[in-house]
Amino acid sequence: MTEDAPAAIVMPKLGLTMSEGLIAEWLVAPGDEVAAGQVLFVVETDKISNEIEAPAPGRIVSLLVEAGDTVDVGTPLAMWTGPGIVGAPPVVPAEAAAISPQPDMDALVATSSTGAQRIRSTPFARRLAKLGGIEIAQIAGTGARGRIQARDVQAAIDARHAKPARSTSATGRDLRPLIAARVSRSKAEIPHFYVTADVRFDALNALRGDLNTDPQAPRKLSVTAFLAIAVARALVLVPEANVVWRGNRAEPLSRIAIGIAVDTPGGVMAPVVPATGGIYTFADALDGAIERARQGRIGAADAGEAAIGISNVGMFAVRSLTPIIDPDQSFMLGVGAPQAVFRPGPDGAPLAVQEVTLSLACDHRTIDGAGAARFLATIVDLLEHPGRLLVPQA
Repeated sequence: MTEDAPAAIVMPKLGLTMSEGLIAEWLVAPGDEVAAGQVLFVVETDKISNEIEAPAPGRIVSLLVEAGDTVDVGTPLAMWTGPGIVGAPPVVPAEAAAISPQPDMDALVATSSTGAQRIRSTPFARRLAKLGGIEIAQIAGTGARGRIQARDVQAAIDARHAKPARSTSATGRDLRPLIAARVSRSKAEIPHFYVTADVRFDALNALRGDLNTDPQAPRKLSVTAFLAIAVARALVLVPEANVVWRGNRAEPLSRIAIGIAVDTPGGVMAPVVPATGGIYTFADALDGAIERARQGRIGAADAGEAAIGISNVGMFAVRSLTPIIDPDQSFMLGVGAPQAVFRPGPDGAPLAVQEVTLSLACDHRTIDGAGAARFLATIVDLLEHPGRLLVPQA
């Protein structure tokens, strides 16, 4: 690629359902020489905040969009002199850093029609306007060439309802509109059903206490680590659950991974953690993903495919949670706080035990009630016999 023929850096596709992203921050300026691996900009979606790196050395020629703009996947963001991917489609994997030849700018602008008037707006802006009961034609766009963006719709909704200030993420961006659209789509598209079970935590608490007081243990293990490794092991034992709904069929996934709902200042973010290695290795990966989510710096590696997510609200002393499934997944496991209850002991006498309520939200397109019940029963059995989780999976 020569100086006379710069290539476009376009908005990457960071998830199966991502249609647009917000440019949270530019870390380069026109004229900057960049090295391979240098972070160029930060993209935020409803699930991640991802740093996009240069795949090779080059020079930034121009920036085409400003920080704070929400643009469609495949839209040119900047021009540079680095290598382009010849013949690549406008939407390319994030792993390739989304570099492609420059497409026609006008062809990438979404429009809708009201009579003879053409309204330029992003797909998400139209979806958010519909959810908020706002006529898209009544909104003034602040994007390029008057394009209506999600922030324009949100401003109109706020002005109408005089809402108080909303919380923001670690990078200072409000993720509530994106989260709202995502969960609304989930409830509209996914036929949810639920199975619930109580699991005894006495054996798990005892094992965790022994491991965490062992001076030779590499690290302390959280309850969430045990929950996640148990769910991962259950996916191996009940492979019919390790699927997602794609293209009108239940598609098996090639690996085991777990999504983790993380409470952040801007709202819940859900990194995906591959279930590899033993419980200590997995716990390290889990803690790293949770910390990146809290800092608002989830990367592309945290946005992989997973059949299930976990939302643990036990730290808030909530007995149970009926969760909403992530649109990219088939299950969401809600975990409540331990409760002291009396159950019949081995001799029939009342025995005080610690129980936790598990509520599994299921996508009826991918699994039926019997299969979901087997999956949850397997999770319960593993948590009640936690020593099995320390044995490497064959």
